Amino acid sequence: MELRNLPTGAAAPLASLVTCHAGQVSSMSLLRGGLEAGLSATLFAFAAGESVSEERYGGDTLYLCVEGSMVVTWPDGGRAALGTGDALRVPAGEGHAVEGAGGPFKMLQVTVPAD
Repeated sequence: MELRNLPTGAAAPLASLVTCHAGQVSSMSLLRGGLEAGLSATLFAFAAGESVSEERYGGDTLYLCVEGSMVVTWPDGGRAALGTGDALRVPAGEGHAVEGAGGPFKMLQVTVPAD
């Protein structure tokens, strides 16, 4: 397993590594070979109005809002708002959805294998 798509030699803002495109969700994996171990780290850019419908993962998932603002929602009506720099853990197996809070946003999603 190795890191990929990250700057070397000089630092860069994490949000600058992925770009929002109208009408779509863009993503970039930051790990090579992680899925075989159940580990993923992906940087996403959501255009205004884009979202991800309900999903669930086999391991705990970290959401880090790197630009803009976003909302994580649960089927029972629960909501967690995140702004730039905010982090949230969603426990393994818990259904949830991700959407913007009024405009484009960027997030880092890291899912770790279940124990």
